Amino acid sequence: DPNLGATAGVFAQGNNKHGPTTTGAFAELSSNGHGLGIQHSNTHGVSKSLGENLRINTFKNDNHTVDLNAFHNRTQLQNGLKFDAVGANAAWSHAQGHSATLGVTQIPKFDMTSVGATANANLWTSPNQASSLNLNAFGNQHLGGPFRGQRDFGGGLGFTHRF
Repeated sequence: DPNLGATAGVFAQGNNKHGPTTTGAFAELSSNGHGLGIQHSNTHGVSKSLGENLRINTFKNDNHTVDLNAFHNRTQLQNGLKFDAVGANAAWSHAQGHSATLGVTQIPKFDMTSVGATANANLWTSPNQASSLNLNAFGNQHLGGPFRGQRDFGGGLGFTHRF
């Protein structure tokens, strides 16, 4: 079936020369724009997590895609503390590499609820599509739990190369 797909891979990422590295693996099955995925990650010396996600495509044309996503994530910290997170978001993406999300996440163990938004703008893509430079930003508002009322904002510049 030309509309059926499967993706799997491994990854490694880190924020700076002094921080821990996160490594992991992921897999996704997709059909007609919908998807079901799983990911395991290990932030060395900090935590391990296992997450599942469901993606339902609600709109797609040559330039725009809108998806609804739901997820569940299990995290175990190095000190043994375990907790689950559940959430959902709406995601828009453009064929030129731009994207945005708006969603909500809840961590029941801590009675924590947060709403968040992200944005990504593609600044440059190589002619063979293997490399890209992106500007990204995020914002979160914590509505409940230990960070109630706190707002988090951030942004960055990212370079990606696909081998």
